[in-house]
Amino acid sequence: MKGKLVVVTGPTSGIGKKIASDIGNMDANLVLACRDINKGRQVAEEIIQRNNTAIIDVMHIDMSDIQSIKEFACQFRKKYSRLDVLVNNAGVNLTGKERQNSVQGIELTFATNVLGYYLLTCELLELLKSNGSARIVNVASTFANDVNLDDVQFEHRPYDAMKAYAQSKACDRMLTWAFARRLENSGVTSNAMAPGLTPDTGLFRSMPVKRRLELSKGGGRSIEDGADTAVWLASSSETDGISGKFFEKRQEIACEFRDVEAEEKLWSICEELTGYKKYAASNRKCQ
Repeated sequence: MKGKLVVVTGPTSGIGKKIASDIGNMDANLVLACRDINKGRQVAEEIIQRNNTAIIDVMHIDMSDIQSIKEFACQFRKKYSRLDVLVNNAGVNLTGKERQNSVQGIELTFATNVLGYYLLTCELLELLKSNGSARIVNVASTFANDVNLDDVQFEHRPYDAMKAYAQSKACDRMLTWAFARRLENSGVTSNAMAPGLTPDTGLFRSMPVKRRLELSKGGGRSIEDGADTAVWLASSSETDGISGKFFEKRQEIACEFRDVEAEEKLWSICEELTGYKKYAASNRKCQ
């Protein structure tokens, strides 16, 4: 990984922080794409303390905000002419029955966990392709269901935060397969992974401490174990050329969300909600 350029989203806590830390220790050139710049700088300092040869850039992005993603990509393209690895990790896991929206008025879980993955990957795709050999790693989950492509924002069904999260993680897998098809023979691979239940991550911050401890004792994984497969997919020669697969504990597992027609419908939804097709047609000029 020495000298390779890697972007990790959501790197300031939990699995994302561990992924960034491990990759930083491999002497990769690391870009921490984070909402809280100060926390990002703290993570960068921690990595550099362990590896004083690490080269780290901290850049702002809000993965729930379409405009923020575009601005990040614009600044990234000004700074860098290539990208070796993109790790889409940033996400939210809300609670309750009350729907929350992004600044664009899109249901917050879908905006962050699905549109965020889609738009950032699209925005950086040409830099990934320019390498001739690059990787996309999407942090998904085995906790995935409740997909309703006719109502992804819960506009016509009762809102449930847990169902919204489960749907978003299924959609992350579906987008992974859609990207893999589009990138076939390009040298860019697209894979998804499941970290398993990791109660100590920020995704479970709203859960009572007692319940998190119960989950940990009941088979929950450590942050280290949860991050391991993503780091392996991002860095190992064992995964050269492997694309369109779903992994857990470094083993390929089956995915029930493989349906080309549904994946293409989801792609169209993401394209429409982000306005990417129209935006890309205007050469994505930086404002």
